[in-house]
Amino acid sequence: MNQARALVPTGQPVSRPSIIHSLSELRFPIEAGLLLWLHSLNHPWPRADRDSRKTVMLIPGFMAGDNSLALLGSFVRYLGHRSEYSGITSNSNCPRDTLLHLGRRLREISSVHDTRVTIVGQSLGGVYARELSARYPEYIEQVITLGSPIRPTPEAANPAVLLAARWIAQVRRLRDGCMSENCECGLRMSEKTEEHVPTTVIYSRTDGVVHWSACIDYSGSPMVENVEVMASHVGMGFNADVYRIIADCLVHPARQQQPQPERRLIS
Repeated sequence: MNQARALVPTGQPVSRPSIIHSLSELRFPIEAGLLLWLHSLNHPWPRADRDSRKTVMLIPGFMAGDNSLALLGSFVRYLGHRSEYSGITSNSNCPRDTLLHLGRRLREISSVHDTRVTIVGQSLGGVYARELSARYPEYIEQVITLGSPIRPTPEAANPAVLLAARWIAQVRRLRDGCMSENCECGLRMSEKTEEHVPTTVIYSRTDGVVHWSACIDYSGSPMVENVEVMASHVGMGFNADVYRIIADCLVHPARQQQPQPERRLIS
């Protein structure tokens, strides 16, 4: 794995994805085909047994639903782990309300399986995963983010995504500023300064939705590993290299402590 170490100085302004990279997002069907027909048949995927299986909660990206991660969920089960979905039909609701829902869903999954949960979040789903790890570390085994901005960075996003967010906020009549750069819920998520659980940050320099430099954790925390792949933003849910990294993360021994009683409600 390719671990990034401060590739650009912290605080340096980031730019938007290039037009070439934005157009290259159309290659995601090819990424899915390579996974299904070439890599998956020949790669020695690490399989889990009854004692080493993990429970994985999948959180989709902006405007996407659980069905967008159906292939990844099937892959997790193929490896011998449990896959659980977030219960999101379209990830385009108020961040505060979404976090309330995800917090309840996380606690439910942890209670049913009596274990800590690994969270895999794509794009915006990864932002929520990291926030959940700060609020509920006792319920989370590890976090894996796929092309997720580390903190709200509108200047690093594709303009089409920002326009879509504003349009959805208007259509759904969300509170003033919701899902924009002035969103109070989103700004609160940017206040987290350290990781409480092991976190793997996966990013791609050819990301056409969020500039790759905004998807790297520059904190230097020993709890975080930045890993580079060659993938489109949308295609990270189908990319063979991403799947290898996830498989390797899931095979790591589980932390021994069991979930503790809830200490804090999301507010």
